[in-house]
Amino acid sequence: RHPHAVMRSSFGLLLLLGLQVCVLVPVIEANDFSSFLSANASLAVVVDHEYMTMHGQNIMAHFEKILSDIIRENLRNGGINVRYFSWNSVRLKKDFLAAITVTDCENTWNFYKNTQETSVLLIAITDSDCPRLPLNRALMIPMVDHGDEFPQIILDAKVQQILNWKTAVVFVDQTILDDNSVLVKSIVHESTTNHITPISLILYKINDSLRGQKKRAALRQALAQFAPHKHELKKQQFLVVSKFHEDIIEIAETLNMFHVGNQWMFFVLDKLRRDFDAGAVTVNLDEGANIAFALNETLPDCQDTLNCTISEVSLALVSAISKMTREEESIYGEISDEEWESIRYTKQEKQAEILESMKDYLKANSKCASCARWRVETAITWGKSQENSKFRTVPTRDAKNRNFEFINIGYWSPLLGFVCQELTFPHIEHHFRNITMDVVTVHNPPWQILTKDRHGVIVEHKGIVMELLKELSRALNFSYYLHEATEYPLTTSSLSANESDELLGSMTFRIPYRLVEMVQGNQFFMAAVAATVEDPDQKPYNYTQPVSVQKYSFITRQPDEVSRIYLFTAPFTTETWACLVGIILLTAPMLYAINRLAPLEDMQIPGLSTLKSCFWYIFGALLQQGKRGVVPRLLYNDVLLCSPPLAGGMYLPRADSGRLVVGFWWIVVIVLVTTYCGNLVAFLTFPKFQPGVDYLSQLPRHKAISQYGLRNGTFFERYVQTTTRDDFKHYIARAQIYGSSQEENIEAVRHGARINIDWRINLQLIVQQHFERDKECRFALGKESFVDEQIALIVPSQSAYLHLINSHIDSLFRMGFIERWHQMNLPRADKCNGKSSLRQVTNHKVNMDDMQGCFLVLLLGFVGAFCVGCFEFWYHRLYVRKAHRLPPS
Repeated sequence: RHPHAVMRSSFGLLLLLGLQVCVLVPVIEANDFSSFLSANASLAVVVDHEYMTMHGQNIMAHFEKILSDIIRENLRNGGINVRYFSWNSVRLKKDFLAAITVTDCENTWNFYKNTQETSVLLIAITDSDCPRLPLNRALMIPMVDHGDEFPQIILDAKVQQILNWKTAVVFVDQTILDDNSVLVKSIVHESTTNHITPISLILYKINDSLRGQKKRAALRQALAQFAPHKHELKKQQFLVVSKFHEDIIEIAETLNMFHVGNQWMFFVLDKLRRDFDAGAVTVNLDEGANIAFALNETLPDCQDTLNCTISEVSLALVSAISKMTREEESIYGEISDEEWESIRYTKQEKQAEILESMKDYLKANSKCASCARWRVETAITWGKSQENSKFRTVPTRDAKNRNFEFINIGYWSPLLGFVCQELTFPHIEHHFRNITMDVVTVHNPPWQILTKDRHGVIVEHKGIVMELLKELSRALNFSYYLHEATEYPLTTSSLSANESDELLGSMTFRIPYRLVEMVQGNQFFMAAVAATVEDPDQKPYNYTQPVSVQKYSFITRQPDEVSRIYLFTAPFTTETWACLVGIILLTAPMLYAINRLAPLEDMQIPGLSTLKSCFWYIFGALLQQGKRGVVPRLLYNDVLLCSPPLAGGMYLPRADSGRLVVGFWWIVVIVLVTTYCGNLVAFLTFPKFQPGVDYLSQLPRHKAISQYGLRNGTFFERYVQTTTRDDFKHYIARAQIYGSSQEENIEAVRHGARINIDWRINLQLIVQQHFERDKECRFALGKESFVDEQIALIVPSQSAYLHLINSHIDSLFRMGFIERWHQMNLPRADKCNGKSSLRQVTNHKVNMDDMQGCFLVLLLGFVGAFCVGCFEFWYHRLYVRKAHRLPPS
């Protein structure tokens, strides 16, 4: 081979291997930032010259002195290289670990965006009313003057998502709004950098110069615009910055504005801080309210100066760097250089550790930078009165309202913003916070199916209502303890004695009185029972949104099939049969006439020379006899050929006129036979039944039904009292109310002497039970379903959670869960209902009832042949022999 070719192939192979190595080997980013053991930390201090001029003091000189003293006295390990800048547009290199800036809000944010490119930790001291920098990337300390905290608090609440609202109704005193001109701007502030969504604002200014009834009238007029109408649940957020917060709470409570959908945030002003008690101002509120208070804990003699803040921030940074240097020294001494290079901190990890260390230090030791301080309390109210006594916690303090428990969730300071260990409105996010609620129920299959152990303790529960309860507990974040409401203790003997006499199915119209008593006390979260919705305004409890709608129907005897002995005549009507006989009687003479009137004697067929033979010829063709031989001979043969002795094929006309008559007769025969056979199959497959009772209005026409039955305790009986339907009233007037299986008298229904009205699903259970026992459909349900009975759950009349439960029930409806539970627990269609009956008809086998008409036709043929045979015998004997005995004249 040529040496150049060998070199080219080797070069190509090496290039291919190099590309594979580049693709397969992952790229490892090198840690190019020096450790504190090998290099000092680099710190930039940027103090804006214009900012110093505006404040009238030499901030840079003070900063240099403060920082140098702190580094000299507190930096025990490592070192810090500090560079000072008086131009805020300076661009720092990647070598800098952190930067401390003192400038206004706009320049602070611009400097922060520049430092993100070079990954520099920013510690910013800036003006008040400034949106806080991202908490995980920077530390910002706004210099807030005493009394001007509201705009900064609102901004921090939005940045830290303490108030994650999209709409808000703000009530603020006129004097506070005048003193804080940027308050509204802070509320409506939006930012894509901090993911602050826009907010729709309704601002109401309170004239704090009003007193007495004028003040209360103005507040009521303002609050009434947002009050719910007709128990409508509105989800609204209210922010109140007013010294009239007690009046606002009292008036809003009378307008039913403290419910599970609303959120209330109150800022209590500093003059009322010392004697404020959240439990006292909410003593008249019911549970379910979402209310929080921000209490001013700012010390009146606190002096917050810029130099003091610089000193605390510098000390926190130096302490954090010194702490990290000590940690690196301790680790470095235990491992090799190679291991140290692989595990040592990157620049970003160092900055994150320093930031967290600074925050911890400032939380514990800051004094001047945290002069302004507001404590936040929120109410834990949901489910307090319905919580199970075994799991109920004792309030943390002497609560004046047993349904309210206020907890301290954190505080706000200019240094760190909001420091909270709990949500401001925990029930909005976590609902019932996984408490255990008391729920009352009763055994009523298929809605509530309870299984107990030998001690009477409920060990398993299922059914439609129980599945709904399980889903509600999951969605609303609570567990539950079931209590059974029994009227009286049942003994084993009484239970077994009545078990066989118990009616199939269930009813929900009558609620046990004991259950009503237990619900009235508002000690139970809800009654997990299926109850008929009736006169909700007059009941001592409330109904939820309906979870089911049950319809009434009636059960009667299955109508008998129409006898099939005359099935062979069913495909055609009487008029059709008459026309068929007529055309046979008309076609036979026409064929006879054409054959006799043929112009040539050779064209006349001897077999068609009589009217009787033509009749039998047409009749035989109708029965499709000789079909295989007729068509060929009709088209091609001019002479009579031998063929089997079939009615239609022995004699064929030789004249074209006769052939036309026979040909068109065959077309008629094909149509008649095809139509007859198809309809005969249909009548054989789908039997006809005698008229039954499909609608209640047809009942008077069926005299055989003499007994009317109605189940005891039905909503239908109550409904008839107000209805205008005469057939309902006529039925109730003759109905026998039954409450046991003996009084139900289902055997009378089987024999067609009785009709019963009940829920359609209960009647389906009866049909299904008898079909499984007898393997035969003996009963039929009416096609008419009437009286929609709505089924719902029960909650106490004072419950604050009715709308919350209804909204989740509506969601379960839309997702199809409730329909699925109905299909799993309610009776399904069996072979006696709907589509199953159609499948049974499809698989029908022909029996003697179907074939009796065929045998009847054969019997009639035998009888007719016998009669005609007798007639021929006597005719031959009387007339033919007599003619032979007469001598010829």
